[in-house]
Amino acid sequence: MEKEALKSQVQLATTWFLAARTMAVADGNLPKVKETVAGLYARSILELPEEACVAAKNPENISSLRIEDCLASVRTLPRPLGEKVMTGVMMIAYANRAMHPLEVRWASMLASAIGLEENDFQRCCVDARVIATMLNPSAEDEAS
Repeated sequence: MEKEALKSQVQLATTWFLAARTMAVADGNLPKVKETVAGLYARSILELPEEACVAAKNPENISSLRIEDCLASVRTLPRPLGEKVMTGVMMIAYANRAMHPLEVRWASMLASAIGLEENDFQRCCVDARVIATMLNPSAEDEAS
């Protein structure tokens, strides 16, 4: 049973890291801070064990996967987990206080795959903004 649970956690972690990395590079950059935030989110919000995160990021596991694989996997998630993934992805997008067209497109694709209605998507965005502000409080001061 424990092996099956780890397999499920690795699958969720793989889905998360694919979604997060896609958003992180959508603006043409991949700052180390975005990778770090993705890891922290996986551990604290998605409650994934370190072992699952390491296994998910293993090149043998993740390197051959594409955006389509991520979207297919997100579709299979229970709604609460899908919303957590969406919130985390939006948190990464908000990290630099501006969304580029590819970030908007990826957010739209994910929201559609998860089946979010507009109100649910807006709630995820508000939650993401709060988390992003907590992680980078000086960004809020600079925006004023």
